[in-house]
Amino acid sequence: YYVFTQPGMRYSLVKALVYSLMKDSYFSQIPETDKLYIIEKISTDVKGRMMEDIILLECTKNAKKHQDVFKLMFGRGEFDMVIYDSDLDSCAIYEIKHSDKVVDMQSRHLRDEEMCRHAERLFGGIAKKTVLYRGESHCTDSGIEYKNAAEFLTELPESMDIDQDQGFKMDLC
Repeated sequence: YYVFTQPGMRYSLVKALVYSLMKDSYFSQIPETDKLYIIEKISTDVKGRMMEDIILLECTKNAKKHQDVFKLMFGRGEFDMVIYDSDLDSCAIYEIKHSDKVVDMQSRHLRDEEMCRHAERLFGGIAKKTVLYRGESHCTDSGIEYKNAAEFLTELPESMDIDQDQGFKMDLC
């Protein structure tokens, strides 16, 4: 489905929620370490969703007529972003993470064979699997690219192009 949001407004609402929590009498009675964990968890989750929304929006704005950009949801997970090229009947699948660390769980959906088979039935071959995150760009042994999100965005729209012979243009993999 297509996502249209206002990430800045979402962040402002969450800051107001955290401020409200800090003034709550029950919340003030829990241990400080628990308070910090809750606040950090809320902040990180919202920043992650904001990052997803921003990347989806920028890719949608930069997509060519034969490219579709969307989130693909399954019963047990989702691909945060799919770029489908209808001219080539090929796609790239992405996970978008606010983290600057490489964690195996970040790419679990990209490695899920059933989810990938379903995507291939709908959108042709998967030419590229990428985790967009805030760390250094590199490739893993499994062929999953970890790409710095800021680099990906500065390379738009070229980072969305598919080379007929090579699949999606890849810097590292």
